[in-house]
Amino acid sequence: MENYVSLNGDPVVASSKILKDLIRTDLGFDGVLVTDWMEIYNMYEFHRVASSREEAVSTSLQHTSIDISMVPGDADIIEYALNMLKKHPEQEARLRESAKRVIKLKLQLGLYDNPVPGEQYVSMVGNKKDEETALELARESIVLLKNEDDVLPLSKSASVFLTGHSADNVGLQCGGWTWTWQGHSGNAMFQHGISVRKGLENLVGNNSFTYFNGLQVNGSISDTNLTKAVELASQHEYTIAAIREANYAEKPGDIDDLALPEGQEKFIEALAATGTKVIVILFEGRPRLLGSIPDNAAAIIDGMLPCELGGQAMAEIIYGDVNPSGKLPITYPKDPANTAIPYNHRVTTRCMWDNCWMQWDFGAGLSYTKFNYSSVTLDKTTIANADDTLTATVTVTNTGSRAGKETVMLFLIQPFRKISVPEMKMLKKFKKIELQAGESMDMSFSLSEEDWGVYKPEIGSGLKRVVEDSKYVVAVKPDTWCNVYGENITNPLCSEFTIDTSNGAGTVSVGVQL
Repeated sequence: MENYVSLNGDPVVASSKILKDLIRTDLGFDGVLVTDWMEIYNMYEFHRVASSREEAVSTSLQHTSIDISMVPGDADIIEYALNMLKKHPEQEARLRESAKRVIKLKLQLGLYDNPVPGEQYVSMVGNKKDEETALELARESIVLLKNEDDVLPLSKSASVFLTGHSADNVGLQCGGWTWTWQGHSGNAMFQHGISVRKGLENLVGNNSFTYFNGLQVNGSISDTNLTKAVELASQHEYTIAAIREANYAEKPGDIDDLALPEGQEKFIEALAATGTKVIVILFEGRPRLLGSIPDNAAAIIDGMLPCELGGQAMAEIIYGDVNPSGKLPITYPKDPANTAIPYNHRVTTRCMWDNCWMQWDFGAGLSYTKFNYSSVTLDKTTIANADDTLTATVTVTNTGSRAGKETVMLFLIQPFRKISVPEMKMLKKFKKIELQAGESMDMSFSLSEEDWGVYKPEIGSGLKRVVEDSKYVVAVKPDTWCNVYGENITNPLCSEFTIDTSNGAGTVSVGVQL
């Protein structure tokens, strides 16, 4: 599916370069291409690259490889297409190409069969196995970002106050495009749903904690409710506060300020001022700037959007039934000046401030145990042929007192590159392992030209991967600094190798199968 964006002023929906040269020629995609909602007519009504709906339809047929319009909106699109064919009868072959692709897909899906396949699966929706899988996915993905003085896990007899607009709201665990376009707030629509409040009840009983909330998702709270929340927080050793922005999807979710609603930040400040240890739960589909919250929270857990069973998984992590093992799939920004600096940014990308401080790095995520990494070793230091392989090995040891899971990540760095500006580093391999207390495991990753090759930045000439004769550095762990532009690489978690084919860069043509 193409989408609403424009690249260098060229709307994707009208772009021959993207929808023909890149998609069909370079990537070799021969499947069905569908537009985003109303995008063909949007050439006229939004992008303004066509002066009428009819011209927009003509453009889509003559200059792109779009097969399906989602949605045409009216039957006029048929008349517009027929008018185009009268003027340009040579385009009939183009129309037949799309028809063939659509019919081929329908045949593959069995949509011409009677009855239509898949009916037998309807009764399986929401079955016990699916519930168990959803719960396990939530357990594995939740990320512990801060755990000051090992405040977590809590004892099941701990004095706990639970608050926050997301503490008893399954809809806010799920986000947009859940039941409705902009998502749903509340519990009524989720028959399998378990909120954080319900998760705590399942684990420790409803008499083991106090629940109250007056905070709204926009950050507003009445003076009366704030006073009551602060009073309850002062009476408990721990306060769990579940917060997030309102649900959103697509254009209505656009914002001009990445900060959380100010009232939520002030709410956390007020709770922390009582002396209670604040444990902040974030449910979010994108990172919002947290301001003073990290300084006022003893622990922070990012649930992202675990949906229906996220509340159960969150409770299990808070009380230690599950050891957290999720890792951040993004770089979490700290300030508005550096919100678009991913871990794999080009080396020429500069932060507004030299130190480029982020709230949390890509791959961040704590555990209730500790893991130690040995020096990384390579089975060779020179690659003589572009299609050779190399094996990197590191030993990971659980040095803590309980079992835990660790995602071992391997990054590749090419400090200098001729055909394009290199990235700071690129994640190439990862694997999640489970270790008992005191257990060690040797982790080996095989690297090949698929890992150290890069694609030539050209569209329309066929996708080619280039392997350059150059020095490369392997690094394990996302926070490892290898100092690749210094005199020597001394970090034991980094190891250098050289590709030297004696013939310069090696070019490999790649056929991409989608």
